[in-house]
Amino acid sequence: MAMNIKRPVSTAVFAVLLASTPPVMANDAMALLSQMRTAVHTLNYAGTLVYVQGNDLSTYQITHSVEGGAEKDSVIRLSQGGEVPAQAVESFSLAKFQQIQPQMEQVYALDFGGEEQVANRSCRIVVARPRDRMRYLQRYCIDPVSGMLLKYSLVDRSHQPVEQLMFTALDIVEVVQPAGEAGFRTNAPALQAAPASAGVDANDGGWSFTSLPAGFRQVQSLMEPGSGVRQVILSDDMTSVSVFIVEPGQPGALENMELSAGAMNIFTAERDGYKVVLVGEVPVATLKKISEGLQHAR
Repeated sequence: MAMNIKRPVSTAVFAVLLASTPPVMANDAMALLSQMRTAVHTLNYAGTLVYVQGNDLSTYQITHSVEGGAEKDSVIRLSQGGEVPAQAVESFSLAKFQQIQPQMEQVYALDFGGEEQVANRSCRIVVARPRDRMRYLQRYCIDPVSGMLLKYSLVDRSHQPVEQLMFTALDIVEVVQPAGEAGFRTNAPALQAAPASAGVDANDGGWSFTSLPAGFRQVQSLMEPGSGVRQVILSDDMTSVSVFIVEPGQPGALENMELSAGAMNIFTAERDGYKVVLVGEVPVATLKKISEGLQHAR
């Protein structure tokens, strides 16, 4: 049950405490997050995972392995009775977590929580607390030995989880890189930031952003020939937003886009006859602010 704090002095003191995370603790938290980002790609693991998005709960059987430096994934959605339908393979992946960058501390305050027991393993809580209203609080529980993520949640400003995942059973095996073998190759390449500029260039087509919420920057711009849809990816180093720009005359280009669910929100706008669809695990207000900074040079 939410508690209303009526004494402004107490609120101010609480805010100072949140903003004054010791540098050593923040560095340790960042190191554990970086270890987790590597572990989900480089470990062999198999387990059962519960995923909650909004009011929808799903259970997955996940197997991940590394062979010859390349990742292989098997993800099967289980029925409520625990049976495995033959056609239930899905694209759910832990590769959603981005490579941790030092500049993320400009918009997130990192700190440690306590320890929990998840899937019969001990894990350490790391909290990434947003410094503004433009993103969700992120809460991780990470096995400090293997670096494996065991539990994760996104929490909105009303302290309600909008997305959660948790392993209920997990077996992990560390992958030993053979001497002389080529480097590890991930199925989810790291997003490369575009060169810094006063206006964030969206590449071809005359699109650019006059402003973005603090911490966000463009990392990719993609357009498949003949598709009529440009995708610009923005990131704050903890979460990303995709901006789809649909050329006039492409009415069905994004008709299969789902409505907002859980942490995932969608916002649509129009610029010079182009349909703009923004998708990301951020509040709708953030998507709206990003759309307001998008402009097209005629």
